[in-house]
Amino acid sequence: MNLTHMIFGARPTPETPLISEPPRGARLRKVKAKDAPAKRAWLAESDATVDTEHGVLQAHGGEDYVLAHGPGEHSVIRKDIFEAMYEPLGGGLYRKRTDVIFRYFTLKRRVLVQTLEGPQVAKPGDWIMQGVKGELWPVSSEKAREKYEPA
Repeated sequence: MNLTHMIFGARPTPETPLISEPPRGARLRKVKAKDAPAKRAWLAESDATVDTEHGVLQAHGGEDYVLAHGPGEHSVIRKDIFEAMYEPLGGGLYRKRTDVIFRYFTLKRRVLVQTLEGPQVAKPGDWIMQGVKGELWPVSSEKAREKYEPA
């Protein structure tokens, strides 16, 4: 501890802001999913946690779908939202609908995004998607460019 800290106290460390809606003035752009291969998904049988690249999500048994993007890469989607965004192909496979319009915005700072399944970190430049029910979730800009195209 130095003399400045003793007299004035430690400088407050900036907290990562939590957002649950697009900030005022955010530029919202419209996109739709690119046609992509089918993915495996299942309705969670019981409550569970799912690790993702942006944080740990909570899946609720009978209420949420778990979508497998690849080995060790999963997301959690509320049942009503999943059913609006994905079409069943049979055998536990689903394809994201390409006629659903999403909005997204980017920020120049790190934020915590309050998703339906729990807070997730969005880094500067990540796309913060807004879905069919107004829900938000972060996607890295690299993955977003692979998965979405202008609507």
